[in-house]
Amino acid sequence: KEVNLGADFEHMIHFDYIRDQGKRHRHDLNMMVRGQFFESLCVLYHETGDRAVLDGFEEILKKFFETYPLQVMDTSVHTGRFQLDEDRDVMSVGWLVVVLISLFYTRVPYEIHPDAAFEMIKRIWFLGIQFRRFDTDGYKAYNHHMWERGLVPFLLGTLLPEIPDFAVIKSHGAAIVCRHIKEDFNEYGGYNEHSMAYWAGAAVGEMLYRGVCIAKLNREPMLDEDATKRLTNTFHVLVQLAAPGKRYPSIGDNGGPMIDPILQLGVRMLDDPYCKELLEVRNGNKKESCSLPLDYCNQETGFVCGKSDYSDRGTYFVMSAKTNCGYSGHNHMDMLSLCVTFRGEHIFGEPYSDALYHSIKMGSDLRGYMYNMESHNSVLAYGMPILPNQVYANKWGVYRPDSPISETFSTEEGMYADAYHNAYTFCCHRRKVLFHRKKGLMICDQVERGNRLLEAHIARWHLQPQTNCKKLAEDAILIEKGRVKVLCLCLGADHIKLWKNEKLYPEIISKKEELCDIMDISFQAPEDKRNDIMTVSLQMLMLDVSDMDLEHFLKEEHMEQLRKKMRKIEGMLNTPQALEEFAKIDQFTVGKEANG
Repeated sequence: KEVNLGADFEHMIHFDYIRDQGKRHRHDLNMMVRGQFFESLCVLYHETGDRAVLDGFEEILKKFFETYPLQVMDTSVHTGRFQLDEDRDVMSVGWLVVVLISLFYTRVPYEIHPDAAFEMIKRIWFLGIQFRRFDTDGYKAYNHHMWERGLVPFLLGTLLPEIPDFAVIKSHGAAIVCRHIKEDFNEYGGYNEHSMAYWAGAAVGEMLYRGVCIAKLNREPMLDEDATKRLTNTFHVLVQLAAPGKRYPSIGDNGGPMIDPILQLGVRMLDDPYCKELLEVRNGNKKESCSLPLDYCNQETGFVCGKSDYSDRGTYFVMSAKTNCGYSGHNHMDMLSLCVTFRGEHIFGEPYSDALYHSIKMGSDLRGYMYNMESHNSVLAYGMPILPNQVYANKWGVYRPDSPISETFSTEEGMYADAYHNAYTFCCHRRKVLFHRKKGLMICDQVERGNRLLEAHIARWHLQPQTNCKKLAEDAILIEKGRVKVLCLCLGADHIKLWKNEKLYPEIISKKEELCDIMDISFQAPEDKRNDIMTVSLQMLMLDVSDMDLEHFLKEEHMEQLRKKMRKIEGMLNTPQALEEFAKIDQFTVGKEANG
């Protein structure tokens, strides 16, 4: 978006960390204090050679140095912030010093006035010298620490070894980076912060990539064999989680990162063959069959994923199922949440995750909503989240409960997974997913001890933008997006409600008509079973009917046959035979045989 800084930069972006957190998000400020817009100006000058760009660079550089002076407010050794009123935290200082160094690999500093260039060098030294404070700093297991105490010192010592104070922190920084990889990335390649954006985009893409590549270019040792293996495995997981289209699904904080740049990182950092092959497939350069596995399931990394193929018109799902989460600044209460794509069209997902993350105010109910269960595609037992939004509204992250995977299998036709969580403490949500590569999904949601209260359970599904819904019956919805049509048919549903969350307007979504549909499917114990201890179930069929003659297919006699076939599949859901039956689910008999 455009921000008017004023003719003389009198409206320079500023954010008072103490006073402004409850008013607005600091996203715009981060783009300023980290100096990343200077890189964009350098690219523009290299592309155009326009002297006006060079003059503009020098003018805004001067104003930037006036607005953000060389000043330290907190001089303690283990501080997390150097300047409070401008939110000049250690992470932002690290970004700025790395950006300023990178500018000297462009023409710009050598073609502006020498005073401006040497002012940049002075700030590189002043900002960089602050990182000597952390020579004896305690270890903290999160990506801020990896960047601030590991990667930035390593980069300073490697790129500017002529400054003695920088040279001596290089090896200590490398050791911190190596330790983080070994402790934050498990042996399977999973990352402790269960967020696609902060795993693939931030920790790997924005942080580790710089360190690994600078180490390779300068022949500096940084990663040992174990750390290299963990990074390799993380790229292999990211390959198998790749969705049709440009981006990974939104799981955890922020929106989904772009897939191709992440794969390119795997090639540049590790010369990884998995990443190479998938890039060839996605770019249309691989004519022979793809050797990459179609299914992925690992509770240590936190994902269940199945796909029809790796093309941009593939059918795909991913489910959030992770154990040993612990504390993470970017986890969400998204246990067993599903994102689903049919024929390249993203149907069910988290359409507001990016806008919420970058726009919500600290302490607001919407911030709690973002982290809490209601904004995900899971089941709300008795129609409510485990805790109210307010407990997640201030500061970052959650202690996400475990959601173990109890059973899984994969065949040529599709895959099956069964996972659960006990986070409610008085009931258990179990989700069974049967995925057929050509037909779609059957999802069985069970709430064990699901009749303690009278309130109904809600299976919530957020539809993506440009998705249209039509209610066909009390248990059936037809979903259309582009040329894709999906029939959602439910067994055990009381009713299906289509609605929009108007609380997001206008703070998050500026136009009411841009609010996406939400589909709530209510289910509960029958009245005659309310006194028993029982498991309450909902079966949902997501069937690809894009190629069907819908006027004929959606006749009530056919719908009833579909319900019967769903019941049959439900009885064998965890067996390969269920996929064989799924393959025939839209094949109907007629006449006398129809009743049989």
